[in-house]
Amino acid sequence: MVYIEKKNILLTTFNGTSSEMLLKGFNDFSVVILPNDKVRDSEILIKTLSGTHFDYVLSFGQRPSIKDKVHIETTARDGELRRDTAFDGEKLRLLFEQNDIPTKLSHNAGTSFCNCLYWGVLKFIEEKELDTKMVFVHVPFIKNIGDFELFRQRIYNTIKLLEGDNHEHHC
Repeated sequence: MVYIEKKNILLTTFNGTSSEMLLKGFNDFSVVILPNDKVRDSEILIKTLSGTHFDYVLSFGQRPSIKDKVHIETTARDGELRRDTAFDGEKLRLLFEQNDIPTKLSHNAGTSFCNCLYWGVLKFIEEKELDTKMVFVHVPFIKNIGDFELFRQRIYNTIKLLEGDNHEHHC
């Protein structure tokens, strides 16, 4: 038998957003709710990563222009500078699609809190040479989610697959 080692996953979300509502109750994952503060958000997440090893950090934010789908962000920007994630976005896209969530790989994490967090933490991971991969996922505003509970369950199922909770058994 071959067992796939479960990944240690940290989920982050911003207080008072649709992403927080989607992640509420995901009790078998570590979830950090960030205060929507461009400086403190990164500081909180960096402190968390300094104290505990996570294989993956999935940060969730909301994007107004999408409906019933997610955008996986590959890139954070600071003016003309860009920082690309080492996370396998294509693998995550396939897992979301396997759970019936239409998904787009996007190269624009926005210009506000999401991008600021992504930039700061990707920089920290790179500088400290952490064995942690981070990705940012944009979800719709609540009003742009047709069946909220179903969408929420599909997000959860996707994260469980990424975690490796689907132990493969080979004879």
